[in-house]
Amino acid sequence: MDDWSVVATFGDRISAQALVGLLDSEKVLCRLASNEPLPGLGSEFAVLVPTKLLHRAQWIREHARVSEQELTYLATGELPGEPEKP
Repeated sequence: MDDWSVVATFGDRISAQALVGLLDSEKVLCRLASNEPLPGLGSEFAVLVPTKLLHRAQWIREHARVSEQELTYLATGELPGEPEKP
């Protein structure tokens, strides 16, 4: 499967990871691509899906009613107020 399309682009990794988490939770195959030459130095992060799933992924993104706390959990796996993992 070599035909991938961009669902959305972001200026930070956390936002892109939140969308990846949302799509994963809906069982939509996706991947994260960035222009990071080294970890932490990227300025553009794109979430890609197989082109045949693009419409579904866009619909999920547009209709998601996700709070900031839920986005944080999807991106980091940590619940608000939880102590940080060592």
